[in-house]
Amino acid sequence: MKLRSAFAFFATALVAAVLLVQQATAQQITETRQLIPATRYGVTGTTFASFAIGLVRPQDLAFRSSAYTGDTISVSGAVLPENAHIGKTADVFAVIKAGPTFYMLNTSRQLVPWNGAVATLVPMVKDVVLKGDQEFSLYSGLINIAGDFAFFMGYKPQDTGALYYNATPQMLHIDPAPQPVAQCLSYGGRTVPVWHTSATGIFTHAPFNAEDLSMITNGKETNDPRFSYQWVKKQGERVNIFAPADGVLIRLRHKARNLPEFDSDDYELLFLVACDPNKPDSQSIVRFNHITNPRADIKAAFAFGELGAPTFKPVFEEHEERQIPITNIVVRAGDYLGSTSGTPVARDFDFSISINEATVCPFSVLAEPYRTKLLAMLGPQINTPFGPPVAGYACEGYGMRQ
Repeated sequence: MKLRSAFAFFATALVAAVLLVQQATAQQITETRQLIPATRYGVTGTTFASFAIGLVRPQDLAFRSSAYTGDTISVSGAVLPENAHIGKTADVFAVIKAGPTFYMLNTSRQLVPWNGAVATLVPMVKDVVLKGDQEFSLYSGLINIAGDFAFFMGYKPQDTGALYYNATPQMLHIDPAPQPVAQCLSYGGRTVPVWHTSATGIFTHAPFNAEDLSMITNGKETNDPRFSYQWVKKQGERVNIFAPADGVLIRLRHKARNLPEFDSDDYELLFLVACDPNKPDSQSIVRFNHITNPRADIKAAFAFGELGAPTFKPVFEEHEERQIPITNIVVRAGDYLGSTSGTPVARDFDFSISINEATVCPFSVLAEPYRTKLLAMLGPQINTPFGPPVAGYACEGYGMRQ
């Protein structure tokens, strides 16, 4: 593979990079990047400057150091200069190493081969007034090249001539995307890819955080025995929702605002997480109901905008033809799916896992520590919405077909 083509993905417009970082900020990305101490070149002595570099995907709520080919990513770096440099004008530099070769980002965000000599280094951004913590976009877009990439940043105050940079690189790793193991016929007559033919051991992430809930009740005593019911701890706040397993979105029900009975606007999301194409009744599905703020791309997969599916007036109509997503949205275990404040009155939301098309206690199949933490939230319906749960309350009443 030619290095020029391998790095073509870095040549992107600054505007696109800024937009994606703004989107990440809007999702309140958690600052999980490690600070990398700076080294000073050109002047002796120690320095207290540092840098932080990481990547996010639109479906992330935290920075990470790895992704898959086919992911859309945004790589950004923070410059934390010495206090004495705040308010001074400086040039900012970025260098990327792939294999044995170094590249520097120029002011057009183009990758230019670099020979390693400081005298030949060109800035990525010129004449920046340094702040206490300053963010710079390094790349934004689709990543199609697997490999390890070392990222360096630096800044040079114009009044000193010294270069401050991270001698220890931030390593970002891109893995080849896992390939589907089968294709299965699913909802609406669509054939979709799957990454598991069995549901055993695939639920490796929590679907939500126990700390965000006051308690959980079984569906058989709450409303619908297919579901568990999660009660939002702080009324009016949103609970983040995550994919507990790899899967693909197969159905999207939009319950539009239906006054005066239902003063809300939410979605029901169904993900196929496992199936055996040779066994028609082997489908395993993760289901969330009353998700008030689905991720933007998931919401956009509903092709009918403000229309509901189902609709409730003048008579109930399911409108199954509207519930087929317009694109395959693949999720990995741990991916952020959206958030919910629950139903308009009870402030709860529904969750189920069905294995071979029959519901199970959804927490019993989760990996530890999520299994124990969420089972400990179970309590009787009479205690809702504020609990506390009853120790040892059974997770029971499931087994219905989805």
